[in-house]
Amino acid sequence: MKIVFWLFLMVSVCSCKPYAGIVRYTLSEEKVPYSKAVIANGILYASGQLGINPKTKLLQPDLALQTKQIMDNLKILLRQHNSDTQHIIKVNIYLKDISQLQQVNEIYTSYLSEKMPARTSVQINALPLGALIEIDCIALVK
Repeated sequence: MKIVFWLFLMVSVCSCKPYAGIVRYTLSEEKVPYSKAVIANGILYASGQLGINPKTKLLQPDLALQTKQIMDNLKILLRQHNSDTQHIIKVNIYLKDISQLQQVNEIYTSYLSEKMPARTSVQINALPLGALIEIDCIALVK
């Protein structure tokens, strides 16, 4: 009985086909171990964005400016990959202080259409570079 089970298991594992879809990676200009975005089967997965001005490479000084900068950076990233904010289907927001979510919501909603994507918002202990917020998203490619 054990031999039949192991034979079945080996045939099942060996018959699996490798991923056949097209996957495209957008590497970061920075020397970091992740892609800015990955597209697989028409879906764009954007890595977490901080409120860093791409021209100055500096983190914006407060939550409102960081949130605006993140949303601007996401718009650019989406546009570069043939998508836009209307095609966002899922967002994750990571906040240093969840009590500031209403302030984030006011800015966040100004960048999106009436059809709001699914979303998770969580408070976390710390973010890179002392940031107050980080946002990532998943979007459909047009």
